[in-house]
Amino acid sequence: MTGIGVELLGVIAVGIGAAAVIYAGMHLLRKLGLAPARWLLPAGIGLAMVAYAVWNDYAWFERAKSRLPQDATLLLVGRDSQPWAPWTYLAPVGVRFAALDPASISENADGTRRAEIMLVERRGPTLVVPQDFDCAKGLIRLPRSDWTPSDPQDPAYSVVCEGGG
Repeated sequence: MTGIGVELLGVIAVGIGAAAVIYAGMHLLRKLGLAPARWLLPAGIGLAMVAYAVWNDYAWFERAKSRLPQDATLLLVGRDSQPWAPWTYLAPVGVRFAALDPASISENADGTRRAEIMLVERRGPTLVVPQDFDCAKGLIRLPRSDWTPSDPQDPAYSVVCEGGG
């Protein structure tokens, strides 16, 4: 099942649970002689489903980050605003990130280093991309490409060549 399918099932389960709790609460109020408005049931279900969806959007990044290897370094985080979720224009939600596990760094015979960069996306597959680093010359190389100068602010270069993180 895809990530969207699992999220949809979660929203539906929250809706069913909210319906049961609200229905029981309304039944109790009626037994006590009160007359709760009929619109409370669908409004409560809808509110619970939206609240869960918002929580799930913002909690994904921390849940995904907690599944990384213990010493992994977070390199970059991609945050987006989404038209169907207008609150994300006020607080953009994390939808992708790049991380590097220092345990994946290896020395090549020519003195260069190789590290595996994890590219994690919320609604996509996680990719592991090997990247070569020539620390002596300040160069980096992605698979099937030429060596290029490293950006001085490149967090992956810092972790691999300078031991930063």
